[in-house]
Formats: sequence, C-alpha cells, structure tokens
Amino acid sequence: MRILVVSTNTLLKPLPVLPVGAGMVYSALTAAGFKARFLDLAFVAEPLEALREELRVNGADLICLSVRNIDNQVIQQPESYLAFIQQVMQVCRTCSSAKVLLGGAAMLVMPGELVKELGADYGIKGSGGEAEAVRLAREIERGQAPETGTVRNADPAYHPVYSRIPPKPLFAPQYFIPNPRIKKASMGYQASRGCSRHCIYCSEGYMNAGACRIPAEQFSEDMKILENDYQVHNITFVDGVFNHEVEETVEFCKLIGCTSPSLEWSCALTPAHVTEELIRSLKENGCRFVDIGADSGSQQMLRRMGKQFTPEQLVKLGHLLEHYQLPYSVSLLFGGPGEDAETVQETVQVVNQMNPVYILASQGIRVYPHTALYHIALQEQVIRAEDNLLFPAYYQSKDYSADLLTDALSASRHIYKDMLMNSIGGRT
Repeated sequence: MRILVVSTNTLLKPLPVLPVGAGMVYSALTAAGFKARFLDLAFVAEPLEALREELRVNGADLICLSVRNIDNQVIQQPESYLAFIQQVMQVCRTCSSAKVLLGGAAMLVMPGELVKELGADYGIKGSGGEAEAVRLAREIERGQAPETGTVRNADPAYHPVYSRIPPKPLFAPQYFIPNPRIKKASMGYQASRGCSRHCIYCSEGYMNAGACRIPAEQFSEDMKILENDYQVHNITFVDGVFNHEVEETVEFCKLIGCTSPSLEWSCALTPAHVTEELIRSLKENGCRFVDIGADSGSQQMLRRMGKQFTPEQLVKLGHLLEHYQLPYSVSLLFGGPGEDAETVQETVQVVNQMNPVYILASQGIRVYPHTALYHIALQEQVIRAEDNLLFPAYYQSKDYSADLLTDALSASRHIYKDMLMNSIGGRT
C-alpha cells in the first residue's frame, strides 16, 4: 500500500517549526513495512501544485495529513488557516481516490469537527498518533477499514519502534538555521505526552489523561541521534508542562546530564511543583531558559482559570530561577472569566516582583469545544451551541478591556509584549 504523509503547516514566523510529529508517522509507517513518502509544504513555492504533482507522479492509497494550527489564536489580528487546509483536501480528492487520515496538533482540540468539516475519512486525536497510524493502515490493507468519519484515540505511551526521531534528511535545511532573536532553540523535542493540569481553556485539561514520560533508554538513544546525526546541541522540550512531579523531574534532569552533558535546553515549568533542588538540577544539567505559563498573578484569576498554584509560588519560582542565573519568560492571559481592573492590577504588581527576560501578554482566550471555558462562554452567551468553532471565537470578560491593561502597565517595571512580540506597554 502506498502512503503519502503530508505536513500542511506553511507558517514560517516567528520561526519555522520542524514537523517532527508528521516525520514520526512517516518513519513509523516505513518501519512497519509500508511504502511511504513524505511531503513538507512549508518551504515550497507552490504548495498545492507540489501536492498535485506528488499525487500525479507517485499516487497514494492513503494520505495522512498533519494539521498543526486551525488559526493564530490572536484576538487582535485573527487569522484562520482553515481555507488552506480545505484547498489541500480538495487537491487530495480531485487528484486521488486515496483515503484521507487527519492527524496533528489541531486534532487535539477539535477532532470530530475537523474530520466532518474537511470530509476526511478518518482522524487520530492525541499524542502517540504514529502507532495508531500504523494500526489503521494495517486494517485498511486487510480490508478491515473502520467506518468513514471515525476518529481514533491514540495511546500516549511511547512505542519502542514507532515513536522515534525521524531521519534528518527528511527535513529542509532551513529548519536548522538559528534565529538570534528567539531565546529558545528551534529544535523541539517532546519528552512527555499528555497533561495532568486542569486549565479551563485547554482540551487536554478536560480529558485529564495524565502525563506519560518517555522511557530512559529511548530518550538516551534519541539524544545520540540528535547530537550525532542532526548535529543539534540545543533543544526545547515542548512538553506542555516539564515538571509534572518534582522527584521524577529531578531524576529526568540527571538523565539528561548523564546522556548528553553538552546539551543545552529550555523547558516550560509550572510553579505548582517546584523546589530548590529541582531548579538546581535544571541548572546543573544543561537548562538555559525557562518558560513560565502563569496566565495570571491574581489569586482569584488563577483559581478561575483552573491553575493549581498561588501568586506566592509564582514569585518564588522567579526568585529561584534568578538565584541560579536561569533566564526566564512569563506568559499571561488577560480577559478570562471575572477579569477586571483589580485583578489586572494584581497581576502587574506580582510580576513586578520578578525579573523575566520578557513577558508575553495575550488578551482574550480562544474558545474550544468541551472545555470548561466553552460552558462558561455558553452560559454568558458569548457563543451559541450551534456556532462552528473551527472559525475563531474568543472569550473576554465583560469587565475587561485593553484600556485596563494599558492603565495597569503604567506602574509596570517591565515591558509587556503581545504574541507578535510587539510592545504593548510598560517601562520604556
């Protein structure tokens, strides 16, 4: 059976994101004995024409489309990518009779909706899609294909053969050109899947499947591939939360240090599970930058947003990072349920006690089905039950406005930036 794996993401700013997930699906299918090909549309001048040509020349019996983003999630400058994915789907249907399977990060948030809207045959949601893609391909090959429109749940566990770093020649060289404006490394690596948090806006939070860390032996082998084959010595752990549990994370940091003593890396931490031993272990084992996804510095807002830490824990994390000379950023979400002038001021005052390299401030929160925020938005009539949320909808508290943030930032010690890294106020 001929299988074509397509990475449909064409966004190149603020930096191109290596399509590791799609590459893993390709590698898994190849390891399973299928005749697979890989097409990345990111650096192609005419992506739709490139897809047409690939299908004309090589054909396909199954097309696996990896969809990374549905939209940019920026309320001030909303941009939907759905129209392009629909065009990709149209090319697949007009140039081939192959079955179409949807996967990728976008399938975490609206799997059923995407499959229906695009008219795909199958979908896979959740991390671990590479092993599920192999299972589905085998069923199709045996004539046991599931019903059209079926969405499969992937097992997040790391498969010893299929969940592996793809070969570097699969990817365009442009992915490996460093960008000096970006603090984090451009090479991403996922060392854990799933999430144990309960943020009200997150699809993983409502599923609450817990987190699964990669086995030590598999991680060690992957690091050797990155350093020897990729010649990469600087990575970003793209886990939603790196420190699910303190003791386990400390041991994992030691594993990094033993496996790759020259590796430099960054990660995202939650203030909920932090000790001095953890921060010291990060520093001693190669961590060079930390993202803190705080969302807020207001106790009321942290509780409403489903966060499991306090403002005091947020400040403590910042001070520990500063003590160990680890630079960090803070990400904030303004406009959540109950946000008002008082809670905005509280956040700015708390962040004033910290010294991040930069602060990212988003205003308004993208609403996704099934989440706690979805039900709040329904109750407050921000959205309707019949709304198609594949087209961006945002929640913003009726008591919040951008002017409130502007006023609060007059007392800020720091410059706050938006998602496009534009300055939106603060110290000049």
